[in-house]
Amino acid sequence: MNGPAPERFRDPALVDFGLDARGRGRRLERLGGLLVDRPLPQTRERRGRPEVWQGTAALFRETAADAGGPTAASADARGDWEFHAAIPSPWHVRVPLDGQAIVLEVRPAASGQIGVFLEQVEQWRWLARSTVAGSRMLSLFGHSGAATLAMAAAGAEVVHVDASRQAIGLARRNAAASGLADRPIRWICENAATFVAREARRGSTYAGVVLDPPSWGHGPRGQPFAIDADLVPLVRATLGLVATAPAGPILLTCHSPGWSHDRLRNTLAAACSAAGRPTPVLEIGRLTCRDDTGRELDLGCFARCHPDTTQRCIP
Repeated sequence: MNGPAPERFRDPALVDFGLDARGRGRRLERLGGLLVDRPLPQTRERRGRPEVWQGTAALFRETAADAGGPTAASADARGDWEFHAAIPSPWHVRVPLDGQAIVLEVRPAASGQIGVFLEQVEQWRWLARSTVAGSRMLSLFGHSGAATLAMAAAGAEVVHVDASRQAIGLARRNAAASGLADRPIRWICENAATFVAREARRGSTYAGVVLDPPSWGHGPRGQPFAIDADLVPLVRATLGLVATAPAGPILLTCHSPGWSHDRLRNTLAAACSAAGRPTPVLEIGRLTCRDDTGRELDLGCFARCHPDTTQRCIP
């Protein structure tokens, strides 16, 4: 185990994870002072602190058709939420970002998602540190807006793109809750590939870009997206919008099986080559969070490039 065990009573935080009495993976998170219990199909570990699960305020139960055991895909889950305590409306969590903070709304959905991704917190902090004030940044698949808000808090002008009007609405509420509603953020409900192609025709450029693609999805007019078929051409087209000497960070994250951090790095490197630019030094790693006993939970991967390293080329 690397690093010291996290202190307890962090918020927001992963509290515990492991198999329940029926052999199904679950995670327990602390969000705004409340404990949330929801599926974690990929784990085969035992719970580290079984006693803390008794205080759950919100619990997601998958429907029988979707409760396919430990190998079922959580992204495809459907079910119902049970609430065992008074839930505030809106339900907010405050996420510190190195001297500043953003505020995110916890939004329990029928899929089991909650609108807050704890494994991304370190990436949001990296964006807040790496973004240059006054730069123009692009956030594709912007979801609930945390990456967008991290860059806006650092002083960037941000174009936030997501195919879901509901997600755009949530991101805008998060901006208001974070005190960032007056920042220069453009909220665009559009298919990512369609938006990028239009920006290329217009000759638009950005200092940097963030992409957090789903495994699959669809645009507001039903345009399909499948990561295995569509991510590589999208990244190539998107990097064509980034200035040759970018002043901002480039970040690609992924939660999809089959997409390792090496594959993400190779995708970014190939996109740089296709754009006729030197390949920068790319950092890679896992999207992880630690529970209250210090155990690390792996929930995805990333590849990224800090603006200070864009002119350092891989031999």
